[in-house]
Amino acid sequence: MTKGRCTERTASIGLFGVVLVCLGACAAPEDAADRLLARAYEDELRWSDLRQVIPLDATAEDSTALAQRYINNWVQQHVVLHMAESNLLDERLDLEEQMEDYRRSLLIFNYEQALVEQKLDTSFSDAEIQGYYDQHKANFELKDNIVKARWFKVNEADDRVVRKMSERFLDGSSDKMREVELWLAGLGVTIMDRSSGWAPWTGFEAEIPLGERESAAVMASNGKRVIREGGAAWFVEVLDHRDKNTISPLELVHQDIRSILLNQRKLKLIETMRANLYKQAQENNDVEIFQ
Repeated sequence: MTKGRCTERTASIGLFGVVLVCLGACAAPEDAADRLLARAYEDELRWSDLRQVIPLDATAEDSTALAQRYINNWVQQHVVLHMAESNLLDERLDLEEQMEDYRRSLLIFNYEQALVEQKLDTSFSDAEIQGYYDQHKANFELKDNIVKARWFKVNEADDRVVRKMSERFLDGSSDKMREVELWLAGLGVTIMDRSSGWAPWTGFEAEIPLGERESAAVMASNGKRVIREGGAAWFVEVLDHRDKNTISPLELVHQDIRSILLNQRKLKLIETMRANLYKQAQENNDVEIFQ
């Protein structure tokens, strides 16, 4: 290879007719001409552009690979850019105005976010939550039946034992329930407790094989029931329930209401801030509207 020169290879890129000149393994001397490496329509890529992206300590083989990859990417990018500029409508090409609009919007958003973080009161009293709930109950209609319940399942071949424990379970007195709990402990059965929060009735039905009549009976009122299915028995206690299309309990929508009130308070804070800033600018003669 001749000193100070790199082997050049020309390749045609499909229908775009772009000529690529790939660098050889040797590096161009500092005083060499700023050689043209690639062209894409009106744009040119020269050695001085490429030299900035090739590490000085790269091997000749690595330099060649990096150079070819960069040139290929550069040409492909400019081909797509040219097609975009040729085919997009004029109003979509006004990128400078779009970028300036975006910059202004981003500045305002960041300023208002900082103000919200500093000034926004995020605490709400129970009275505020209750007040919003009372005024907007129609917005909190249930889409499904919901329930608070406890249940457990046992597999017991002896019907007499199941009947005995069913009687104690349905009796409900503390002494009788203590016998049931000891029985369950001996069987290694865990009570599924969903009494601390509301659960969808569909999920409840998925865990307990209720027929349509049995399901309607359980949902009709609170209380205890024992449901037999083959060799298994489900002991179910419904503590509370709400029917679909009725109003949701406050505790179930408490967080939703808090989020609504917080957003209203946030918007009000921003609106007040904008009004105060505008008023101050007018008083300082920093703004004028010419009729």
